[in-house]
Amino acid sequence: MHAPRHDQTADHDAQDGAARPRRLDGLRFALTLEREYRLHMRSAQRNSTLVCVVTALGIWLTFIGFDLTRLHGMAALLAGEPDIVVAVALRLSALGVILALFVVLAARRLPRAYHRLSILALGLIGITSAYIANVFKLRGLPQADIAQLVIIAAVFLPVGLTFLQSLGVALFIGVFSTILGFAMLEPAQFAEHMRLSVLTFFAVLVSAVGAWLRERAERDQFLLRRMLHNRAMSDALTGIANRRGFEEHVAIALLQARRDRAPVVFAVLDVDHFKRYNDRYGHQAGDIALALIARAIDSKLRPPMDMVGRLGGEEFGLLLYDTRPEKAQERLQRVAQAIAELRIEHAASPTAQFITVSMGAAAFDGQETAADLYRRADAALYSGKASGRNRVELGAVSERLAG
Repeated sequence: MHAPRHDQTADHDAQDGAARPRRLDGLRFALTLEREYRLHMRSAQRNSTLVCVVTALGIWLTFIGFDLTRLHGMAALLAGEPDIVVAVALRLSALGVILALFVVLAARRLPRAYHRLSILALGLIGITSAYIANVFKLRGLPQADIAQLVIIAAVFLPVGLTFLQSLGVALFIGVFSTILGFAMLEPAQFAEHMRLSVLTFFAVLVSAVGAWLRERAERDQFLLRRMLHNRAMSDALTGIANRRGFEEHVAIALLQARRDRAPVVFAVLDVDHFKRYNDRYGHQAGDIALALIARAIDSKLRPPMDMVGRLGGEEFGLLLYDTRPEKAQERLQRVAQAIAELRIEHAASPTAQFITVSMGAAAFDGQETAADLYRRADAALYSGKASGRNRVELGAVSERLAG
């Protein structure tokens, strides 16, 4: 047999290498992995974000009450005093965003967008606090400069933002507060304002160091968990999904298909006369052949919803998502053709001089379980084998699907 050399170690190195970040020191993974990490982080930090939002909501409502009392807010609003009108508008705008963020988190909606609401809420809180602090100073009222430092520290809390996003928000608040102070305050107040600005940027630096260290550790843990999960769900020989990983994907895909009313075809592929192949060429050659076949199958699928998995021995499972039965026949024939084009010699086969495969397929009826779908595809496979190997056999359409 003349077959290309297959390096299993290289396959696993390639898988692990795809998972490794391009710039871990810069807290940035490769594009696809970075998206996966951010979704994981936001999901993992949802509860902590919700706690922070509830706390911020209580504090914000309390300060609104203080402002109305100390600044005689209602009377000032009725009198149309511009600085009080702006202050109240900022307070209410920030309150609206905090409430929107609370609703999104509590309802588990918009998981890809809630971090944007976090950025907007934090930015508005910083702007509002800086503006109202200046209003208090201009009116000679006591105010807590430390509040701005607390806000900077809060920006780096685990609220679904990456380190770089948090740093950007903190720097924006610091720069905006500094510029706003020089624009609003009297010259006699500039020296004190400058000291507060220096403390603000010092707070940014200290908080950022802690956040940077935390995110590095989180990214390392995420990467390790992902690599371990991939190893647990992958077939060591072929590099494709093992039975456990394939069944997990099929279960998720069928749930998605029910929601989307998408057509799905499940197929079972069996290498023809593989026992004879092993007897003739040896198990090492058989392993190489299976790895090459797995690659050929995978090359004809459409990720991410299509998938191939090794079910055991020389048997593979294929899931074709958003594929109708009439189109599945054509796609599965292309898979068979790709395997035939490997031209792996099989002198012991009574079917052909090269390795061939038989496939049985069944169309998902929208209701059945993965186990039922597998049984129908397996029955189609053995029906096809009884009629002659090296063929694709589509099972009968289920009554529910036909109806």
